[in-house]
Amino acid sequence: MLISAGLKDYYPLQNRFNNNIRSAVYLLLCKMIRQPNFAVLEVSLNALNAVGNSSYLIKPNIAIVTGIGAAHMSTFKDILNIVEVKASIFDGLTPEGVAIINKDTLHSDILIERAKQNTSNVITYSTHDSSATICPKSIQYSKGYTVITIDFNGQKYTYRINSISDGMVENSLATFATLSHLDIPLERALENLSTFKPFEKVLNLKEVETPNYKVNLIDDTHNASLPAMINAIKAFNTQTKFFKGNKIIAIGQISDLGKHSKSLHLQLVDVLENSNADYILCMDDALKSVVIGVKSKNITWYSNRHLLEKDLLYLNKPDSLTLLKSSAGGTEFPKLAKELPEKLNKYNINNSNTSLFDGQSLNGRSYMIIDENYNVIESHNREHSGTIEGLGPIFNYLKAIDDNVSEDTIFIANWATNNKLYYEGKETTTYELMKAMLNSPMYTPSYELSKYLFENGPKRDEYINSKIEHLSLSNSVAINLTGRHTMRERQNFTVDDLFKILKAYKNTLFKFTNEIIIGRKYNSGIIKDKDKFIIFTSYPNLNEIKNKLNNK
Repeated sequence: MLISAGLKDYYPLQNRFNNNIRSAVYLLLCKMIRQPNFAVLEVSLNALNAVGNSSYLIKPNIAIVTGIGAAHMSTFKDILNIVEVKASIFDGLTPEGVAIINKDTLHSDILIERAKQNTSNVITYSTHDSSATICPKSIQYSKGYTVITIDFNGQKYTYRINSISDGMVENSLATFATLSHLDIPLERALENLSTFKPFEKVLNLKEVETPNYKVNLIDDTHNASLPAMINAIKAFNTQTKFFKGNKIIAIGQISDLGKHSKSLHLQLVDVLENSNADYILCMDDALKSVVIGVKSKNITWYSNRHLLEKDLLYLNKPDSLTLLKSSAGGTEFPKLAKELPEKLNKYNINNSNTSLFDGQSLNGRSYMIIDENYNVIESHNREHSGTIEGLGPIFNYLKAIDDNVSEDTIFIANWATNNKLYYEGKETTTYELMKAMLNSPMYTPSYELSKYLFENGPKRDEYINSKIEHLSLSNSVAINLTGRHTMRERQNFTVDDLFKILKAYKNTLFKFTNEIIIGRKYNSGIIKDKDKFIIFTSYPNLNEIKNKLNNK
């Protein structure tokens, strides 16, 4: 903790890492028998809740509340419930004790009033409110650190912290308030703050070398609440001016928010829209609504960490800056953050194309030639196979095969995507719609066949998810119904995904045609010859693929 860094000359007793639950606090209190010069205890909500207020046992000389935010909301009724629990830390103060409160936080007025019920020594701090007891004269963000200047009791104090976040600046003000109330040389204690090092995954700015250049990562996957997520994005904004490459924000969900999850995540929309990011990459279902809400940014939602990592590697070009932020649990995002530096060390794929999706399509060009016994007899770039389209229409087709649908007459409904070819009332058949699924269909036939096959959207999703699980496909193969590429929903399938479908359905795939084509600008699919097949992804020229099959 920052306070402990200031007191390092006195070897304070303190929590190990962020072990701040009730049992850990009680164990630390047992160690007070050693009579340390100072004890710095971080106390969690767990140690202050209805089970029993530990502040009466701790009896702090100084009690601090640094912030109120939406964290662990699944176990609290609302934010005021959290305020009540945090404010109870002041109940253990003696009349001579000191309460230190962040005036910038939510409901600071409630905290101040509760503190005044227990002590007359209430100190407030703020980064911008000059009416607070402590307010900095200046805050200067530099590359990887921050310098703060404070005028206090007629003296000017300047100190440095090795952090780039507003949250840590605020914490440093709480630290200043604490140190100034101790009988120690204040300037020496402030000098010691420069020795403070955040936890490895707390806004940790580090340089990473690829085979050809250097990139920069800010790893903040230690944990997340809504204020911590916002704080990380603001910290990222302070650093972007120091880097010339892409500025990227990659985030996973804030976990443990319970029924409040959607409303709290939506508070990120304005923060992301006003960020300095060139690209925003989001993972986990909780962030889908955020991606929809952000209007003025290159923002994309990912169904899994592997695909997000693939695009993140591509976007990390020379002197780029990437923020990695999520909760530590309830999401696979921290695994991505852990693996990314090593993956960057080895990344040697061409990422010179300025368009992410064009570049990934060209890098994803791959094919496999399969014999009549479904053995691979030739392949190219199989390990990097990929697309930007999805298999939504193909799942419509597979459902029709599974159900052995008959050739029924259908009249096109009133869809917003209707045109001169597909208009309301047009007569067609189930077979005609099935054929359309096999050649990059327009939106209307996909909607119409889906309506015929499925009772509703959830039933369709249930079928697709079960088919993905049964065939061991990636969950990114069908994010939307139409299969069309969109910037906001990242889809991807590989030649191996198509190979699994081919082996499962064999010649029943080719009831109407020997060619299954997916995509418009870049073609993917399966083409059947007399005694062999070619499976391919992301080829701009379909003739190139047909020539490979004919020449084999």
